[in-house]
Amino acid sequence: MVAIPIQGSLLSGLYVLIALGFTMIYGVGRVLNLAHAGYVMVAAYIYYHLTQVLMLPVGLSMMIAIASSAGFSIATYAGLVRRYLFNPTIVFVSTFILALVMDYAVVIIWHTETINVWPIMSGVTDVLGYSVSNNLVVALIVSWLCIGGVLLFVKRTHLGRAMQALARDRKGAIVSGINPDRVNLLTWAISGALAGVAGVFFGSYTYLIPEMWHMPLVMSFAIVIIGGLGSIEGTLIGAHIVGFMQTTTTLAIDERLRGVFALLIMIIMLIFRPKGLFGK
Repeated sequence: MVAIPIQGSLLSGLYVLIALGFTMIYGVGRVLNLAHAGYVMVAAYIYYHLTQVLMLPVGLSMMIAIASSAGFSIATYAGLVRRYLFNPTIVFVSTFILALVMDYAVVIIWHTETINVWPIMSGVTDVLGYSVSNNLVVALIVSWLCIGGVLLFVKRTHLGRAMQALARDRKGAIVSGINPDRVNLLTWAISGALAGVAGVFFGSYTYLIPEMWHMPLVMSFAIVIIGGLGSIEGTLIGAHIVGFMQTTTTLAIDERLRGVFALLIMIIMLIFRPKGLFGK
């Protein structure tokens, strides 16, 4: 079926965006930010409100939604995580509580009904005899532009190399003159921006409900455990394993089982290779 590789590529690209920020935060700071999927939800709702309620241009609405998500991420680090950076348990619990607070805030502001978001680009494109929404094509292109940009930043820039150094050896990085607080702040900003991009396209790909952050959070866990916590390469591979498996299950077996097989693989990895495919 042509639909499986096409839909799988799109879903994998969105999952990479979400899980990449998740794994970058863990790699640099060694903490898990459970509020990360909440940024995806908030960005999706902000984009909807700007385009379909306030009737602002799509481009402007996207930039505001992405900037808002990055701002929430920076505020989470600066206002909460920074002081507990060496206590992963407190960060784990407090960011989960923050995600629930964002959930309740969305219910208060936008209520609980299902909201359909207008496509970012209308029309369809024929791919090997299969009609693909232009909205999905744009989402796939933008996803990989963002992924490529992050990879280039991490591999080729001074700040990107500082992130890698801090992830490998925190004490050594500090001795060499790297400011860990600055690097962490930048990492959280990039992570939030990636979540914002994912939120905009995830919302237009599916629909908006206050619980929409649950699946991205669970899938992010599955992806980083399969690929290896803190490994960008592992995240890319893990996201495609999960994305294609979920798409195949949805289209060929039963939509109700779409997340089951990815979780089974996660459990198998935890039993036989807890470090993941690329974990160290």
